[in-house]
Amino acid sequence: MAVTVVVVSGPIGAGKTTLAQGLARRFGALHLHSKDFLRKHGGDGSRRTRQELTVALDRETGGRWLADGVLAALRGHGLDAPRLIIVDAASSEAQLDGLRGSPGLRVVHVHLETPEPEQARRDAEPDSFEAAWAHSAERAVHALASLAELVVDTAKTPPDAVLVRVASRLGLYGRLGERLVDLIVPGPHDGVDTRPLTAQLAPHYAVLFRPDGPDPRPSREELEDAFARGHLMLVESAGPSASGCIQAAGIAPGRVRRVVLACRSEGRAFDWVGLREAASLNAPTDLALTLAGDLAATNWAARRFDQLTDAARHHLEELERVAGAPVSFLAPSPEARHLIERRPW
Repeated sequence: MAVTVVVVSGPIGAGKTTLAQGLARRFGALHLHSKDFLRKHGGDGSRRTRQELTVALDRETGGRWLADGVLAALRGHGLDAPRLIIVDAASSEAQLDGLRGSPGLRVVHVHLETPEPEQARRDAEPDSFEAAWAHSAERAVHALASLAELVVDTAKTPPDAVLVRVASRLGLYGRLGERLVDLIVPGPHDGVDTRPLTAQLAPHYAVLFRPDGPDPRPSREELEDAFARGHLMLVESAGPSASGCIQAAGIAPGRVRRVVLACRSEGRAFDWVGLREAASLNAPTDLALTLAGDLAATNWAARRFDQLTDAARHHLEELERVAGAPVSFLAPSPEARHLIERRPW
């Protein structure tokens, strides 16, 4: 798999380091400084010295010195090398060509720009700004905007917005419409215990939580990271509303893939009106049913749907018609330690 290298260009004070630090903090990117590579070539002096050395190295190596530094850093990490690297910063087309020509690297070029007065205000080395700004190497940086996949004016875009735009360009947030969340919602009947269902389904999911549970729910960034990785998520609701559950969890409705409505059946005393109202409220894709009363007494030993009595099967069929969803999970009695699955989950 190719390593994604975000190479940033831009004039003094454009916000290159701020962006790099944000990507490193938020997404675990490896932040590489071109200054560090220059030091290995003797560039420990002033900014003017570094500018002169950059021009000399471009001439001597055809711009390859920056790519060679990135590849050496990757080799140094070995198998633990991250899949996302940000290089702060490139200053010539030759350096960009060197990176783009390196095997195993997917290069995305981001150019940041800002007006000169703002550059001077932000500069960390104000005493040398005028001389550095006038240098031919610095003036050439502005031409790199035409080569970039994304150009951002940081005078008009705050740092958090710059980060969002770059991360979106890289696809780090995943697909917003991808449905990766399954909900377990208790039905309208007293005594519905969703814990056995949650325990049985948990191995299928990378993330499992209850919004009002004792454990802290994932943060927005943790949720975004899980979605970006395509991780399936199981959310157990404490209340009877799927919409209330995802609101409490901070999850968009478009993320929901399945809604499992958990019901407890008492046979002839079943609350059909309550089931219909719960189905209208939650639009379940599946039902999880616990048999109780007479139906439990006559079906407690069942291990498959075809072992249910005729009365139990007829009851399930009517439940499915009223709820508009199949009974996918069945506990043959409230005390059952197993759930019958009608289809692979």
